[in-house]
Amino acid sequence: MLPINFNFHRGSDYLFHVILPIVAVCLPPLFISLNLSIMPLITITIERLFTTFGFCMWCVLLIVAYREIRARPGISIEEGVVVLLPLLTSFFFLVLIVEYVGKSWDYENYEDAIRAVILRENPYNNPHYLYPPFFAQSMAGIYRIGEKLFDNEGLNLWLFVFYIHQCAQFFLINLAYQLSSRFGSYIGLSDMQNKIIVTALFLFNFPLIRTLHLNQVNLYILDAALIALLTLNKFPYASGAAVMFGGLIKLYPFIIGVPLVLMRKWKAVFGALISGIVVVLLQTNFGRDLSLWKQFILFLISFPVDRESSLWIRNTTLISLARNLSHFTGMSESMIQPLFITAMLVVLVWIAIRFYKREKIYPTLTPGILAETYRNSGNLIDFTGLALLITPSAWDHHFVIALPLALWAVALRRYEMSVGRRVDGWVGVAIVCIFILPPFDIFPLSYLRMFGVIALLIFTSPDVPLKSSS
Repeated sequence: MLPINFNFHRGSDYLFHVILPIVAVCLPPLFISLNLSIMPLITITIERLFTTFGFCMWCVLLIVAYREIRARPGISIEEGVVVLLPLLTSFFFLVLIVEYVGKSWDYENYEDAIRAVILRENPYNNPHYLYPPFFAQSMAGIYRIGEKLFDNEGLNLWLFVFYIHQCAQFFLINLAYQLSSRFGSYIGLSDMQNKIIVTALFLFNFPLIRTLHLNQVNLYILDAALIALLTLNKFPYASGAAVMFGGLIKLYPFIIGVPLVLMRKWKAVFGALISGIVVVLLQTNFGRDLSLWKQFILFLISFPVDRESSLWIRNTTLISLARNLSHFTGMSESMIQPLFITAMLVVLVWIAIRFYKREKIYPTLTPGILAETYRNSGNLIDFTGLALLITPSAWDHHFVIALPLALWAVALRRYEMSVGRRVDGWVGVAIVCIFILPPFDIFPLSYLRMFGVIALLIFTSPDVPLKSSS
């Protein structure tokens, strides 16, 4: 709920953008647990809980909108668009949160893992829980807070955990929007361009909708990547901590740590290491209970890669592509592994060459914020794209983390490729392939999201320097 112009020194901003949203989260469980007569038992508990949340948060959005407009007497249409678009986008996602009240299959696997942590069992006995222990342990902590606040008769504790998870999704979307806006400004987009482009990327974004529908954790990863990008110049310790936090939820962000080391961003690396040590010490009771981490490492070693390369061609990975090339073209199965390894090596060498070229060009640029942005953002975004290309699992919803790559491509849209042709239209086509593409299973068209990422990486060549907006 933090706006782009949040003033950390003004108390009223904390009231309207922090305290009121927290109150909006707390009131619905309280109302449900008290079984108030003004809330008749017309619908099931989960619907009453989320519709009450929807109303409370709608009130907050209305109050914030009124405050923002009133603070700008004689506001122009352009200023009104800049102010209201984030709030209207927030309302759109509030509606989705209220509507998607069912627990997905993905979330049920999370819940099984959380239950196992609470019962001190192995959460990785469920082969579909793929993440480090941090998320399940954190949600187990939410369950224990619920035990102290409610009983199962007043409000089912597992419903309370799911409610907090979904509320967190709503705030993570708002945070991602504001971080994306800040990143858009950071890389030279004007206020109007920034708001229109970011709003379009959020509203017309199937991976984001899918993430909400499946109650997935990808928004933590997106926010971690955006924070790492935005803070690397001025607050490198926070940048490293964001990479570590994201990686402890889902392993993808750890790939962003590679360019931090290669660029010798030692403060960021130190921030990542210290924050990781602190979190793991707290997770393991200061090293006295390493059982969850041992179980996770054993699971990781035996990860079922073959399952991720099945005929589910919406899982758009290199190994999936190799396997389905074999299936649909009649190619010998003995070629799957060599083809996959070759493709993986090609991608890794490509990203390494991009990194080398960017590091070689960087010292020739005029020192300043644009040079640092060219280097830091370019390298971190390249490795974010790499995460989507070399992972054994890249379903539709995972591509929400390509959002910074899309913004980066738009910021460089004025420049021409080496062949001398403008790429504005092709950048748009690539963005459409990633974000404005419904799910379907038609070989090889289901791999358009992956090819969209490759195209955007091509269009953000290290040979193209960043310039301020005209």
